[in-house]
Amino acid sequence: MASAAADRDIYVYDVNKNQTINEIHSHLNRVKRIETAQDSPFLFWSCAEDGFVLQHDIRCKPSEASSVLLSFSSTELGDIKNSEAKCLAINQARSEYMAVGLSDPFARIYDRRMIDLRPIRPRNSQSGSTTEINKKNLFEYKLLEFIDPSTVPLTYYVPGHLPKRIDEYRRRMKTLSITFLSFNSNGTELLANLGGEQLYLFNLCDESSSPVKYDTYKTLFDKSDLIEVLPASKSSSSETIPDTDSQKTNNKKKYKLSPKAEALKLKANASFEEQNYVEAIDYYNQAIILAENSPILYGNRAATLMKRNWDGDVYSAMRDCYKALMFDKTHLKSHFRLAKCLNDLKWHQEAKECLNFFCKRFPDYAKSQACENLVKDIEKALKSSKNKEDSADDEHENSDTEWTTMSESESEISDISNKKPKLNGNESDSNESLSANNDKILKNIYYQKKSRAVDFNSRYCGHCNVATDIKEANFIGDNFIAAGSDDGSFFIWDKKTSNIVKVLRGDESIVNCVQPHPYSCYIATSGIDSEIRLWSPNFDEALTDEEDRVVNDVKSAVLNNQVKMNSHPFEYLFLNLTQNANWNTEEGGGHQNLECRPS
Repeated sequence: MASAAADRDIYVYDVNKNQTINEIHSHLNRVKRIETAQDSPFLFWSCAEDGFVLQHDIRCKPSEASSVLLSFSSTELGDIKNSEAKCLAINQARSEYMAVGLSDPFARIYDRRMIDLRPIRPRNSQSGSTTEINKKNLFEYKLLEFIDPSTVPLTYYVPGHLPKRIDEYRRRMKTLSITFLSFNSNGTELLANLGGEQLYLFNLCDESSSPVKYDTYKTLFDKSDLIEVLPASKSSSSETIPDTDSQKTNNKKKYKLSPKAEALKLKANASFEEQNYVEAIDYYNQAIILAENSPILYGNRAATLMKRNWDGDVYSAMRDCYKALMFDKTHLKSHFRLAKCLNDLKWHQEAKECLNFFCKRFPDYAKSQACENLVKDIEKALKSSKNKEDSADDEHENSDTEWTTMSESESEISDISNKKPKLNGNESDSNESLSANNDKILKNIYYQKKSRAVDFNSRYCGHCNVATDIKEANFIGDNFIAAGSDDGSFFIWDKKTSNIVKVLRGDESIVNCVQPHPYSCYIATSGIDSEIRLWSPNFDEALTDEEDRVVNDVKSAVLNNQVKMNSHPFEYLFLNLTQNANWNTEEGGGHQNLECRPS
């Protein structure tokens, strides 16, 4: 058994002999995570705030047990510098794949078979520097022999709306970093708990799922789609874009819902009218599972998400508009909402193109009040961004995480790759030449890989992940997902519908750890309190303690969590103190020293 903590050290125990068999003093800062692989019983991996991911072999002597696998420290060249390693996960179905979370919203999956291990000395034998190795990056010299970005053992996964908003979040003093990563049992899905945002599920079998932008939507249409699809009629002066009677009739015939799906849609519509958007989205989620090809359901859910407007809702609404248009290119409302979503996401140029296309296809509604208002909003936004463009150039050039176009990078990589520089003894200046080009080449390659990052498949909302950067989220069997929250609860979602199934009170302040039993029906949770709680399904209604720990008012809980997540850090602290004013009066006091504070 291996254990690590804020003292930077890792201890390996022999449970049978009840003694410590190895002490590892290689990390320079708090150790955040330890991972093992079922098919490699002598190996384990650790990551820490020093930016290192280390591999440990317990068969070796303590002084030789650790090696550097990945480094994101200030002394190394990487796609993000001076970053802490927040979390890591091993794909148990294919243990050569390792997921790493850093101080940004990108999840990275590496193939560790293609990464050379490098030696590292124990901390007490180091003098000033982290390692003895010279300033190289991972696989850089091996890579430079053929300069092909596709050969880099690295794939990025990120919610498509976040890369362009990183600087905006920083200005709001809101940190986006992954606090936990988890693979499902067969290694085909990755769960990422994003600090300051929501919980995201990525499909590892679909690496072609790029983040959605208007360029993606344009591929749905061809020249024949530019013809007018609506008959001439009086232009609307209302603030909404209505469907025509003919469109409603055609849609009803073509996309007729089952009685159960229709009943769910009617409930969702009623909740929408009552402005109960949380409940409406739950109903739409259930209905879409029953009718996955219904443009009406996707369009309605998009409108509801835009009204609710939680973090990531507008982007999810845009994805719904895209799906609606995939099934029905003439779905007027989805096309208009698509333009509005793009504008709300501050992708103003794409919004302008989309709205122009909308006006060509639906000329009757181009003169509606809603359309004219959106045109004004987009033009105003474009004018404002143009005025700020010059002043922002320097900032964007220095940003390691900016979502940039890769045409220039691809050209540079292509030019250098044609030269195919080699490391060999016959060329005396080979090392110098490679060293001079390494920074530029690798930076461009990382940018190119990021621009092709894989988008999420599902999103789970309701919990709050701000106060600590070790908050876990895990698969519970094949059908459920669970995660801890800053409100002292842990949430359980239905994996397919993404609806909340149950919320349980697991701690008096914060639930950080949520771990399922590997084969029995148990969940272990812990947080700031000194207790570890075990949970299992029980149908005995006499268990009053169990009833007391069920959060019945789920709607209030999720709304409060969203307010906390979008509060200024000082405001958040005030909200936490007022909500948990009785902490210091409780017995135990395990919560008084919050050592798992965010970095």
